[in-house]
Amino acid sequence: MSDPEDPKRDRREDEDDGFPSLDELLDSFFSEASLWPVLIVALGSGGAFGAAALILTIVDHNPFAAAALLLIAGMTIDVALRARRQPGYWNIAKLVGLLWASALAFATLAIWTGIA
Repeated sequence: MSDPEDPKRDRREDEDDGFPSLDELLDSFFSEASLWPVLIVALGSGGAFGAAALILTIVDHNPFAAAALLLIAGMTIDVALRARRQPGYWNIAKLVGLLWASALAFATLAIWTGIA
């Protein structure tokens, strides 16, 4: 049996509280200007994959890309609903929204330039 007065127990609880959540980690990328290049690269690469899925669905009528896009849209709706209920999901929802915006921008650019 563990003793409630065990000092090791208090240290373990302090270590667990010291690690930030995913939302707090993402907040550092949004708030610190020195991390914005990393955020831009992540948005660019995620947007490129999203644009590929959008173009394969809309232009090429690929059913597998459409299914993947539906799954991603479902996960996006889930994150948006969780962000409305719990404050710990706000930065995650913001990142997902920015990924969708960059995917739409890249897909529009690809269609407009004739690449797709």
